[in-house]
Amino acid sequence: MPKQSRTTTIQVIRTRKCTGATLILVVILLPALFALAALAINIAYIESSNTEVQIAVDAAARAAGRTYVLTGDQDLALAAAQEAASRNPVGNFVVPIAASDLEFGTSLRSDANSPYEFTPSENGKGNSIRLTTNNLSSGGGTGIEPVFPFFGGAFTVRPLRTAVSTQGVIDIALVVDRSGSMAYGSAEIAQYPPAPASAPPDWDFGDPVPPNARWLDLIAAVQGFISELDDSAQEELLSLSIYNHNTNTPQLLTTDYNATIQHLAAISTNFEAGGTAIGRGIYQGMYAINESSTSRPYASKVMIVMTDGVQNWGGAPEYAARAAADAGITLFTITFSDEAEQIAMQNVADIGGGEHFHAETAAQLKLAFQKIARRLPTLLTQ
Repeated sequence: MPKQSRTTTIQVIRTRKCTGATLILVVILLPALFALAALAINIAYIESSNTEVQIAVDAAARAAGRTYVLTGDQDLALAAAQEAASRNPVGNFVVPIAASDLEFGTSLRSDANSPYEFTPSENGKGNSIRLTTNNLSSGGGTGIEPVFPFFGGAFTVRPLRTAVSTQGVIDIALVVDRSGSMAYGSAEIAQYPPAPASAPPDWDFGDPVPPNARWLDLIAAVQGFISELDDSAQEELLSLSIYNHNTNTPQLLTTDYNATIQHLAAISTNFEAGGTAIGRGIYQGMYAINESSTSRPYASKVMIVMTDGVQNWGGAPEYAARAAADAGITLFTITFSDEAEQIAMQNVADIGGGEHFHAETAAQLKLAFQKIARRLPTLLTQ
């Protein structure tokens, strides 16, 4: 055989031996490679599951906290948490929440830059709920199955996650319209003359407000709002500012809610005419809610602005709304009667990060105030 042919044959044999050795090595290492890949996938899945469980716990804590503040019922709070968890599953897994996972207490902070501190309450009362997945992490119920089992062994993911939902400490500025149109009924066209339909003969501005006046509907609605504050879990401070073409603040922030009703009732005895300066009213509310002698620097700031008309004095209310929003104040707005400028007040609420409500009747006005009381900020403080 020629020398070149022998050399080629030897090279082929060596190549086959190397290839065979490589195949053997691959066969030996392949299970290890699969195991490493499965481990990496499981680790990524566990991290993802931890995040999704936290999202579910946050949603459940919010729902439980809100329900508890509104009802004071711990069983309803638990049911709300479980329902929220079911709407935020981790794949097909629903985070189990037991009664033992919920703690009821109080969360407070010393100033605006400090974190809220949760303290469990012995009587289960307070403004805050802490939800911890103790039941899941300790082995209760099923856990989250990994993508790949670990060497055939039983293993489930059981994260320990916590969220605290707090009904925040709130300072509230109530800003109400007392222009001349508020002497008319909610279904009337507020144009003088003539006098309001329910006014007695020879009535004029400066006399007591007529019996079917929007102003009296407002007082009744504010009384309902105050009842909601009385029933809430925390202590809100309330101020009262009033505007027509002028503005004033008869009541700075206080827990004496009856003082607000007394000031409103006093106006009823001598009801004057006047224009509508909504923007000025918002600025007056900003003064009331930030006045250093009564304002709490650590409290959330909320302003409720009510009007039955259209801005016809001073600057546009949107400018004042931006100033309030820049000061960290959340704005809720209420328009009462079909004569009110709904679009502008919707804009004010949008700028201020709140909500707008429209009412055509006294019952709807009362409901609007009630809804706002129940929407006051609920915070995730952990």
